[in-house]
Amino acid sequence: MNGYLINILLNHSIIVPAIIGVVRFKSVAHSYYPFIFLIWLGLINETLSLILIYTIRSNAVNSNIYVLIEYLIVLVQFYKWNSSFIRRYYFFACLGLLVWIADNVIINAINGNNSIFRIFYSFIIVFFSIDQINKLIIFERKSLIRNAIFLICGTFFIYYSCKAFVEVFNAFDLGLSNQFNRSVFMVLYFANVFSNIVYSIAILCIPTKQEFTMPY
Repeated sequence: MNGYLINILLNHSIIVPAIIGVVRFKSVAHSYYPFIFLIWLGLINETLSLILIYTIRSNAVNSNIYVLIEYLIVLVQFYKWNSSFIRRYYFFACLGLLVWIADNVIINAINGNNSIFRIFYSFIIVFFSIDQINKLIIFERKSLIRNAIFLICGTFFIYYSCKAFVEVFNAFDLGLSNQFNRSVFMVLYFANVFSNIVYSIAILCIPTKQEFTMPY
């Protein structure tokens, strides 16, 4: 089995949390819907990327568009969990859009292998994840091991930290060998598999939505 086929299989491990999300969608709390949509969007993008690589030999355009949508959905998810400071989320959404335009329109072309926005949004998601985890540690009285928000944010922290690290090597020409660069990106592929496993567990831990009952 060649390395490229292994990468395809690793990236499509997202199908597991996607299926669990379909099964649990009607019962989970509405505040987790953006995360479920994020998982489904990830599966769609991975499938589309595979088709485009085999047809036009490039998935750069859809990947560059996907990371912007992914970033915005993650911001919506953090807002749903906090329901406060909406101006902060608007600010980071607009800032992210400006960075994306600069990276994919002004500095580079949208069909290029661009990393500036990926580095930027990885750091922003890590920042919000740390902030959310700190709130849980302070205010949550129950075990965090089965807390869906803790599992998701902890995974965000690990995955997007790895992503920022890997994209730095892609953004700058450090004169490293192709073998070394492939090894670096393998870190991200395995981090992706780990993330999808924890996402699956997190979706199973998402609390059910509260049924509305009439007072008597």
